[in-house]
Amino acid sequence: MMKNKLAVSLVASIMFLLAFYIPVYSDTSTVQMPYSSWDSLGGQNASIWCRLGQRLVITDRAVTSIGYAVWRVGNPTGNVTLSIRNAETDEVIVSKLWGDASESPEVKEGGYRDVLFIKPLRINSEVRICVEYYGGNETDHCAAGYFTGDKITGECYTNYYNYGTDVDGWHDIGEAEEGSYRYTYIGEDVNPDGVQPSWWLLIFTVVGCVVGCILAVKFIVHRKRSGDA
Repeated sequence: MMKNKLAVSLVASIMFLLAFYIPVYSDTSTVQMPYSSWDSLGGQNASIWCRLGQRLVITDRAVTSIGYAVWRVGNPTGNVTLSIRNAETDEVIVSKLWGDASESPEVKEGGYRDVLFIKPLRINSEVRICVEYYGGNETDHCAAGYFTGDKITGECYTNYYNYGTDVDGWHDIGEAEEGSYRYTYIGEDVNPDGVQPSWWLLIFTVVGCVVGCILAVKFIVHRKRSGDA
C-alpha cells in the first residue's frame, strides 16, 4: 500500500516538472485554408510531388503549430513531415515529424494533420508551409489538399519536384490555387513569447508534491523502523 502511494507521489512530481515545460497557449488564433481537391504526394518511386504547400508572408507572429490536409492512398508507409521553409532560400526554419503515412486517414476522411511546437516560433518573413513525404509508389502514396481559386490574394499553392529532371525545384502555381495549410499563433495583444504553464496543472501538482513528500518521509520512516525491528 505504501509503495503504491509512493508511486502516485512520484507521478505527481513528474507532472509538476512537466507543467513548466509543456506550453499551454491561450488567446491563439488560427489561419486555415479549406480544400476542394487534392494532389498526390510521394517520393521518387511514385514520380509525383514530394512536397506540397503554400507560399505566404507571416508578419511578426509567434506561431504555435502548423498543419496540413493529408490523407493516404492505398497502403503507404514512411515519415510524413510538416515544415516551414524560407521562401527565398529554401532553408528549413522548422521541421517536425507528424507520423507514419499509414496512420493518416483515407482521402477525404478526417481533416488536417497538425504538429505543435514546444515553444512559439517567431516568424516575420515570406515562407512556405508544407507537408513532405518521400516514400510510396504509384499505387501507395499520400495525398494533400488544395483549394481551387484565389482565396487570399498574395498567397499561392506551391509544389516541389526533385527527381533529376529539368523541372526539379519549387513551382509556385500563382493566384489560381491555394494549399490547404493552417497555422495557429498567439494573439497580438498577448506577450509574443507567452508560453504559460498550465495553472490548474500547476496547482494540482504542487499539492501532489506536498502529499508525495509526506508519503515519502513516512515510507522512509516505515522502512527504517522495519529494519530496526
